[in-house]
Amino acid sequence: MRLAWVRVRLRSARGAALATFALVLATAFLAAALPRAVDRYEDRALRQTVLAGQFPDRGVALTEDYDARQGLGGTSPLDPSGIGSVQSSVRSLLAGAAPLAPGAAVYGARTAKESGVPDQGLPLTSSHLPTADLVAQADVGAHARLLSGRLPHAPRSSAQDASAPVVEAAVTERTAQVLHLKVGRTLHPQGLSPTPLTVRITGIVAPRDPAAAYWNEDGDMLGPVVNEQPAGVGEAPHTYWHFTLLTDPAAAVLLPRLGAGVTLYWYEPMAVGRLTAHGVPALRGTLDSLSGGPLAARLQDTVGAPVDIGDGLATVLGEFVRERDATAPLVLVAAVGVGTTALAVLLMAGGLAAERRRAEIVLLRARGGSLRAVTGRLAAETAAAAVPGGVVGALLAVVLLPTGRWLLPVLLAALATAVVVVALPVRAGFAVRRPRPGGREDVATARPSRRRLVVELTVVVLTVGAVAALRQRGGGSGTDPFLAAAPVLVAIAAALVLLRLYPVPLRLLARPAARLSGAVTHLGLARAGRSSTGGQLPLLAVLVALTVTSFGGSVLAGISQGRDRAAAATVGADARLDAATSTLSPRLPGAVRKVPGVGLTTTARVEQNSADATFSESYAVVLVDPASYDKLTRAVGLPSFRSGALSGHRGTGADEVLPAVLSPGLAEQVGQETVSLSTGLGSTDIRAAGVLPTTPAAPGGEFVLVSAASVAALHPVAGADTLEEPTTLLAMAAPGRHIDAAALRKVAAMDTSSVSVLLRSQERAALADTPLQRGARNLYLAAVAAGAGYSALALLLSLLQAAPGRATVVARLRTMGMTRRQARRLVLLETLPQVLLAAVGGVLVGLAVVPLLGPGIDLRALTFGTGPRDFTPVDFGLGLRANPWALALPSAGLLILACAVLLAQTWLSGRRRESTELRAGDRV
Repeated sequence: MRLAWVRVRLRSARGAALATFALVLATAFLAAALPRAVDRYEDRALRQTVLAGQFPDRGVALTEDYDARQGLGGTSPLDPSGIGSVQSSVRSLLAGAAPLAPGAAVYGARTAKESGVPDQGLPLTSSHLPTADLVAQADVGAHARLLSGRLPHAPRSSAQDASAPVVEAAVTERTAQVLHLKVGRTLHPQGLSPTPLTVRITGIVAPRDPAAAYWNEDGDMLGPVVNEQPAGVGEAPHTYWHFTLLTDPAAAVLLPRLGAGVTLYWYEPMAVGRLTAHGVPALRGTLDSLSGGPLAARLQDTVGAPVDIGDGLATVLGEFVRERDATAPLVLVAAVGVGTTALAVLLMAGGLAAERRRAEIVLLRARGGSLRAVTGRLAAETAAAAVPGGVVGALLAVVLLPTGRWLLPVLLAALATAVVVVALPVRAGFAVRRPRPGGREDVATARPSRRRLVVELTVVVLTVGAVAALRQRGGGSGTDPFLAAAPVLVAIAAALVLLRLYPVPLRLLARPAARLSGAVTHLGLARAGRSSTGGQLPLLAVLVALTVTSFGGSVLAGISQGRDRAAAATVGADARLDAATSTLSPRLPGAVRKVPGVGLTTTARVEQNSADATFSESYAVVLVDPASYDKLTRAVGLPSFRSGALSGHRGTGADEVLPAVLSPGLAEQVGQETVSLSTGLGSTDIRAAGVLPTTPAAPGGEFVLVSAASVAALHPVAGADTLEEPTTLLAMAAPGRHIDAAALRKVAAMDTSSVSVLLRSQERAALADTPLQRGARNLYLAAVAAGAGYSALALLLSLLQAAPGRATVVARLRTMGMTRRQARRLVLLETLPQVLLAAVGGVLVGLAVVPLLGPGIDLRALTFGTGPRDFTPVDFGLGLRANPWALALPSAGLLILACAVLLAQTWLSGRRRESTELRAGDRV
């Protein structure tokens, strides 16, 4: 019976079934795509972070210093089979947690110290002899192409042979070219052993893959490198060539004869393309265990001695984890916001469907249908359309966004599908659970129940708690879902407040409208007040969606503004020119003003002083023209001193005291006292007239800002020429223009003085996103788009829900003489109050979220990352910033969309005959 019911319903309501299928498909796709998108950008960030490090840091490196007393089952530790067995053990220990590159293991033995090579004919870079390492690395034949000669063979001498051994070796093509080596050449490395060691070159090879780990595990494998010998004070460093001699693995037993020590090494490179962010904890645990845990003990049992593990890969993974943990709270905020928005729209769709079919469901109950049977039929017909949509959406996410994990995406898609399946029957069953007489539930006159009051108070309490906890603990204190839900809770609480206040203006406007001569305004407001209380669900969904959109825009605006202020504080202006040696030439300021795009300019003399009797730390004395310097400081957006702070003085002659603006550190030392300031013009007494956290001419340090003219007046002989010799020039772009960087650098290059040029745009470009930051920013862009899309969808669903009844009312009024123009006014007056309330409420909530949640949202990780940054230590203005576009565009778009849909519906109904709209049995 239930299957027949479903079949009949699908045939009679194809449009509703297709709409449900599309809604579930889109939502299930987003639900499944969100965790997969996070996994993808985190995996990409991890791989790029690993690849950005040095080659040895891209794998697990182990080393052991050779000890002749240890052995592997009675064999020498330098025996190739013993070294290979250790490599097999290392690989088996790592195989469970680390994605190892197949066939890329590097292992062998090498001399621990470089040995001088005194042979004649080798090129020299200084008086220092060239040096070499003897490397007995396995599988050289598999990784090299033989260009001439042959590969080295195992030595004929044994480790106990007292005669001078001869070791065969090969060199790379580049080594042979640079050091003029040929096949048959013999070299005599110098060691600490009295027994000489002769190395005969038997072959010249070329790497089959120069990028392979085999040739990059150590920096001198591919070719010779230039090293430097530490030099004494006042001495120039001595450079020299250093190269590698590749021997047969069996020759490792002879390396101790050189007396330079021997190091055994094993290197397992990671298959970087298979590294995943969710596998990092297991990999870090394995590395920790291998460094000093159970795996280290097992490896020591195998080797017979402690083995050192390099910390390069662990350091790289630690940096990635720190940055991911720093950005995770903000990512969770975006995910919770989008998820709640989707949930609100799905519940709203189920509620509207239940409201639309309420008469049908009441009739089924009146004819004897049990509540269980009715809700079961509704769930079955909804599942028939929703489940295929959920399956298709999840499959699309899995196919389009391939990652290693699939369980969480599938569960989220199933959750979205389940919400749609149960929303309609639960809402409908709750509405008809008890028989009751029919009646209107007008929004303007309905009295909220006590149950609703309890729910609303609970939401308000949760909202206050979330906001207070977020402001106190901060969003960077971990991935707490309750804190992440703070923006959404604010939106829900605001929606509940607006729903409480919404009937008040309707009742106040309805009374004066009833006295108007025309009926359209009165009818429109009356119908707006008589709308069902169930029609308030769209307002809640729209407000949540708009809040998510505006919050995402505020985060993106805060990141952009923080980087802009960081660049401004670091450079001090749009362009900065500093004298590299003494001072700028007198003609340079005039030449800079002629550069295309240059507007406001000012010069300053910056003198760096060490700690002295006045100040306990190094500081900069900045001599400026107060008027022009103040204008530039305000133009760049940095805090400036008050007008007249650097003008005026106390006393006369030698006792004159000049006002000065100091950095916070120096101002604390000075207080209200008069102190002596040492400048290039002479000693000057100053008093603190203001405090600034930073200043354009001397960013990033302590400073004293004084008037150049006042200082020159105190020292007329010394200062006459100094005022015309500034050390720094700051320039701002003209309004609406950009400084021509090439022309500015050309002017600086042609100047007689040595000048360095730094551009604000150059510093801003250096603040490019890291892979994790880029992924998080893209997620917020997606959240903004999803919020805007769901808000439009909620509005469309509500307008389409009321369309049949609206068309019937308009048709009846048109039979009474209402014109089309009046019909359009009526439709707009009936619907726009609630849409306008949602739009204005969205803007107000978006503005309120900034001061409410701003103190608890830490954007530093998304703005600058977690690594060390050489930024000026000032307040960058980091935090949420209201984004006018994210606030205004979605709300304005909703109003425009509502007007367009309503006018289109009125136009379509006007083209039909009134009898079509007024057929018997139609709903009103």
